[in-house]
Amino acid sequence: MKHIERLYMGQFWTVGIGVVVFANSIELGEITAVPEHTPLAAQLDHVDSALLALLVLDVVMCMAVKRRAVLHSGWDLFDISVTLISVVPAVDMLSAFRVLRVIRVLRLISFVPNGRAMVDALLGALRNMATAFVVLGVVFYSFVVITTNLFRDVDPRHYGTLGHSAAHLYTIMVSLGSNLDSELVFDEGPWVYPIFAAFIVIASFGLLNMFIAVLVAALKEQIERDHVQEERARFDRLERKVDALATALAGLRPTHRDH
Repeated sequence: MKHIERLYMGQFWTVGIGVVVFANSIELGEITAVPEHTPLAAQLDHVDSALLALLVLDVVMCMAVKRRAVLHSGWDLFDISVTLISVVPAVDMLSAFRVLRVIRVLRLISFVPNGRAMVDALLGALRNMATAFVVLGVVFYSFVVITTNLFRDVDPRHYGTLGHSAAHLYTIMVSLGSNLDSELVFDEGPWVYPIFAAFIVIASFGLLNMFIAVLVAALKEQIERDHVQEERARFDRLERKVDALATALAGLRPTHRDH
């Protein structure tokens, strides 16, 4: 077991599995571009089976080395789940679900530099932005109701119903108003401009930029937290080495004998 743990925790295996995951992502794309029942498709299937076997071996070693600790690691559970789900298409009865193997590409997140920190920061930011989402929803719905009541007769294609207004205002919000030159409602008079100006400033520039700021702050905090954990682990290893050295030196001291 110690040899397996040394192999799994070593840099050679980590880098090797990263290369396998990257090659797997490229191979999955090639499979979709090659017609079925051709010699090249058969060769790619053999390559796919070999890569999948290595990924399955990786998760088996992970569970053997970490044991119950994998239950407390979200990323280990993620890697294990993605790999095991990709095994399902290998069953003949479920061959229609072969498309599920593309999920294995998601394991690339685990090997992208700061990829895990980015995902963890995004999840943390989403929890922190719950109030901001509520505020954005209220503001957005208010402008949907306003524009529907004002412009349903002028431009029924875009503002005829609440659904049409919501879809059109969403495109305006995400494009920061770059498509306003095609708006028919501006022919109604200059009083229309303040309505769209307020919507763009509040919904687009204000709240969306606030989301980005919260995400960046969460990412910075996550990276700093990971750095602190790495430094603490390095300090603990150094402290254990110093203690072992002190113990060894204490054993080398000459004993005093009574003459």
